[in-house]
Amino acid sequence: MRRSLLAGLALLPLAVGTAASGQSPTARLAPTPTQTEGPFYPRTIPADRDGDLTRVAGRSEAAQGKPLYLRGVVKSTGGAPLPETVVELWQCDALGRYHHAGDATPQDENFQGYGRVMADGEGRYSFKTIRPVAYSGRPPHLHFKLAASGGSALTTQLYVRGDATEGDGVLATLSRDARARLVMTLTPLAGREADALTAEFDFILRV
Repeated sequence: MRRSLLAGLALLPLAVGTAASGQSPTARLAPTPTQTEGPFYPRTIPADRDGDLTRVAGRSEAAQGKPLYLRGVVKSTGGAPLPETVVELWQCDALGRYHHAGDATPQDENFQGYGRVMADGEGRYSFKTIRPVAYSGRPPHLHFKLAASGGSALTTQLYVRGDATEGDGVLATLSRDARARLVMTLTPLAGREADALTAEFDFILRV
């Protein structure tokens, strides 16, 4: 059920990418900027690691927080889709806690905390998670690792348009242009949970 829901989301037309932006098919796309992995990448990959982070196997309740349906396409700088790219996502829960041995604060046991999907034949990926929240010293953000089948890789973080990011030490290492390429826009999503949000983001890898 969870996988079919996410697969259906990935098949919807995307409003982002080269064609939607009016970019010439021969133009080179700017690569998605890299950012630090941070200290909370899982030490051990959990058994429950699918693309729906709002549900944990064996538990009946959904995670706290606003559901976020995220989708996009993984592309090369030449604009070609990169099928079978492995996309990993991890983030803190609605309480601001990472599900990691290095974070000892109370946690939402119904939040998966980490997910991993493989892009389809057209480079499309999708996740269901929660809207990221701020915690001490950091604005709301999502962590990502991507590994393309040809060997290209990317580690980065995404932020939410409209959230305060001034003074963030991680973002401060990037130029204004690079920071702008790590921002996703959240919009309400009709037909799902009452407070559900959606976002579209294309990752551009150096290939």
